[in-house]
Amino acid sequence: MTRDAAVFTAVAVAATAAWLALYRLPFRRNRTRQRVRLAVASRTGLPGRYVFPILGTLVYLAGGVLASILVMYWGGLDVVTLLAWHVTPHDVGLLVLTAAGASALTAFAMSILYAVRPRTDVPGAVTGVRWIAEILALPRAWRYIVPATSAAVEEFYFRGVFLGGLLASDTPVWAAIAISGATFTVGQVLLTETALQATVLALSSVVLAVVCGLLVIVEGSVLPAIAVHASFAAYYTQTSSRRVAPVAAAVPR
Repeated sequence: MTRDAAVFTAVAVAATAAWLALYRLPFRRNRTRQRVRLAVASRTGLPGRYVFPILGTLVYLAGGVLASILVMYWGGLDVVTLLAWHVTPHDVGLLVLTAAGASALTAFAMSILYAVRPRTDVPGAVTGVRWIAEILALPRAWRYIVPATSAAVEEFYFRGVFLGGLLASDTPVWAAIAISGATFTVGQVLLTETALQATVLALSSVVLAVVCGLLVIVEGSVLPAIAVHASFAAYYTQTSSRRVAPVAAAVPR
């Protein structure tokens, strides 16, 4: 790794940490969350169960956008270049195959987890993650929109800005995918509360990091990877909605 790549990595990791801290730390205490929920609900008329799904999403998206701007500026990257995609039927086919492959690899990883621990409750672990539980309290349509939008920002940052900056710093492709993917995976794990949640999200994050990273390399654009990640997140969050009643009931109003 070159010196420029090492400095860029340090800046990107620091920006990622600041982003997650902005999202996680201010509302980590239940007492603080309850006070904020009551204050926002009383001033806006918003149902209490919707406060943190909306507020948390806005904070998360804002943090991701700010981190992207900072790291793009540091790395001399251009948003138009990162998103530019000359679409052909071949590219569309590759996008569809990549999305299917990500789902298949995730299912394979979960099947191994079930083989090792037959009584593992993967859907329960997923819906038990705080931010997912809160999203499932939203109306049905928003359970697609919110995770898809958050995933789009994550993908732009990790496979667009982070990966693109490493490649521009002459980092080998395998190392660039590994570094940006590892940072993404650690960030997802830090948003969990139990070992099982961490394992499930780590496995799915590794799949997305590798598959979407390779897609960006092949296509020369982060846009198809955004489409894959957004559809992946929306689908798997929505399929967990069969547990929405017990989960939503557990979310303080």
